[in-house]
Amino acid sequence: MLSSLSVHITQRYHGPLSRTLSSVTFRRTSSPLWGQGVAGTGFANAIRVGIQTSRSAHGATTAATSDATAAFMSKHPALPTATLPKRGLVLSKLGFGAYRVNSSQSAHKAALVKAVQAGVNVIDTSSHFGHGASEKFIGEALGDLFKQDAIKREQVVVVSKAGFILPPTTEFPTQDLENVPSYAAISSTSYHSIHPNYLKAQISQSLDRLKMEKLDIFMLNNPERMLGDRMLPGGFSKSRLYKEIAEAFAYLDTEVETGRIGGYGICSNALHIPTTEDHLSLKAILKTRQDFGWKLENFVAVQAPLNLFERDLVTDAESTKSLAAEAKENDIFVFTNRPLNAIAAGQIVTLENKGQHSRQENSVKLLETLDLGFSSLANMELDIKDMIEEESLALKFVWSEVLSENLTRLSSNYFAAKHFLEREVLPAIDRDLKILEDSTQSEPDLEDKDAILTWIHRYRREAQSLTKDIGLFCQLDSDKRNDELNLVLGLICREFVSDVGENKVDDIGSPLSTKSIQYCIAHENVGCTLVGMRTPDYVHDAVAAAEASRRLTKRDLGLIEQCPLLLNTTSE
Repeated sequence: MLSSLSVHITQRYHGPLSRTLSSVTFRRTSSPLWGQGVAGTGFANAIRVGIQTSRSAHGATTAATSDATAAFMSKHPALPTATLPKRGLVLSKLGFGAYRVNSSQSAHKAALVKAVQAGVNVIDTSSHFGHGASEKFIGEALGDLFKQDAIKREQVVVVSKAGFILPPTTEFPTQDLENVPSYAAISSTSYHSIHPNYLKAQISQSLDRLKMEKLDIFMLNNPERMLGDRMLPGGFSKSRLYKEIAEAFAYLDTEVETGRIGGYGICSNALHIPTTEDHLSLKAILKTRQDFGWKLENFVAVQAPLNLFERDLVTDAESTKSLAAEAKENDIFVFTNRPLNAIAAGQIVTLENKGQHSRQENSVKLLETLDLGFSSLANMELDIKDMIEEESLALKFVWSEVLSENLTRLSSNYFAAKHFLEREVLPAIDRDLKILEDSTQSEPDLEDKDAILTWIHRYRREAQSLTKDIGLFCQLDSDKRNDELNLVLGLICREFVSDVGENKVDDIGSPLSTKSIQYCIAHENVGCTLVGMRTPDYVHDAVAAAEASRRLTKRDLGLIEQCPLLLNTTSE
């Protein structure tokens, strides 16, 4: 019954994990803008129509400036900084990643306030995060901070992106796509586009939600998703996608000129991995300037994953330089993301641990709870066989056996187990219980009707409790592996932040998380590491890691990368 434990990854990663997308359909209709020479006047002038300037009517500064960012960061000397080469902005090397934040959680605002107070002046969001909820939150929270003079608009660097068009968009054509001649239909409810018409609308919506007149950096978000089956009529090839990126850049030049964005870039899960099928070459993108005339000085940044396991971004290959090194040569700033969520040996690994002081005690208690849960569910499954005559229906309820026999397999991959329990097991149980309930209700003279309905209610409750405990057990097993990694890394490099010893930082919630963040920020070619900091405690850990990153030398980084527990897991 437990035939598969696999996680469907919506974004594509390189490595043993499945890299196939759902059925991809591409559409492209005629447009007065399409096919015109971008270097000429037709395309650029057509795009300029209707764009508003970003200058405040009162002459107030509407975006980050080099002097203001430098002045702000000078007040926080413990936090390392990097300069955006083509704009002179001074950025904290630790950035506030806003993927899962919104206005409904007070902790999210408290975390942003604490991060700013610690000297973090980089906020990274996207138009599709929470269907715009992230941008709206950032706009409201920063607006309050501006009013309180905790930070000024010209001191903070705001980054947003566009490309994803995700549910709840459920039908086509949608309002978002009505005037977009080129897009990729990833599924019946998910699309992707970097067409100028779409980007123009997304920038307008982002600025509205953020309550700002200018984005400091605007990024194309994962354009490689648009690559699909080349056999489809009109399907995307890499050459076609390079052309669309160049056309997008040429359009974004006009957005820079009119003042709605300060510069542009690309956020990608494949730009840094030359061996992956959907890899986009920075060198090839730069070459498109020859035919499309976009301005190199406006291409200011790239963003890609980096963590202890996935190090391609900063690792030179035998014949090619790393993306980080290549970007530096072209004065392109490097943002990194996912410092705490890695793809390793075909599994998703969360680089987090809570220390070992209570692990043994919790593990023993949880095993006792699981034993009771399995026994309770097994007894109930025996009871239902005596209560209903239809054997085929009674045989649907054998989950105690299925889950107990596969507990070891489940515990080997926490994310896959969580997905399996939440997306497959519980829905299957609910469906079968509904069948049983409908069958029972349809027989008014059934002798055990009330007992069966009571059993249904109890079984649902017991199954939910058991699956929750199994998830906790899988998490504990993952934590044990992370504890081992944390210990070994601490022995390899004495300069790591720790919850014990000479580099102890009080109240560290996750020693392994701080090590991964510290490792990322320490790379000289990394400009800013974006960390999801949804609570003040997460901010505490991330700031401690950032402040300690200066202690890691190139030799330290080399030793860390040779850690036995990190080898044979990267995308090679």
